[in-house]
Amino acid sequence: MEYLSFTKMQIENVGKTVLDLHLQQYHCSESLIRALWPFIIPEEELSPRILKIAMPFRGGLGASMSSHCGGLTIGFMLIGAVYSRTDLAGDGRLAPAFCRQYWKMFLDEFGTSNCTLLRGGKPGPEAPSRCGCIMVRSAQLVLKFFNKIHAENQDLDSIYSFKLDRTKEPCHEQVIPMKSSDEK
Repeated sequence: MEYLSFTKMQIENVGKTVLDLHLQQYHCSESLIRALWPFIIPEEELSPRILKIAMPFRGGLGASMSSHCGGLTIGFMLIGAVYSRTDLAGDGRLAPAFCRQYWKMFLDEFGTSNCTLLRGGKPGPEAPSRCGCIMVRSAQLVLKFFNKIHAENQDLDSIYSFKLDRTKEPCHEQVIPMKSSDEK
């Protein structure tokens, strides 16, 4: 199986890149796909079609503010771009299993994947806004995830059998969404 790995400098650079895109006013999903794609899929140009596909994943899915962060969903998209199948002859279990592992890392890092809950905190040292901080840390987390699976080199049965425990994460349906930037 092909594994990707990234240097500490690449991980730092993806954080700087995503912050720059965020400061240009790109939304989370737009910033993350633009920043991460050249690191993860450097042999392919990031097409306008992929940019269009990724854009509505912003703001807790569809700018609803009530669901999963773009840092999680764009991570899923890129894990899928590397490890998903293209037809029925391919492995339909690998990418979802890796996504569950990434989701655990995301929850370990942030405590939740809910957009409203994530954005409710104070900014950190990474960026002037809370969302910017989340984007920087999420972009870096995606590359760290690829390093983790490269270093662990797990057997397929271990990968497939990974269970995600979300029992400590607040239920998304019980969170009152914050107002989206799309709302006047």
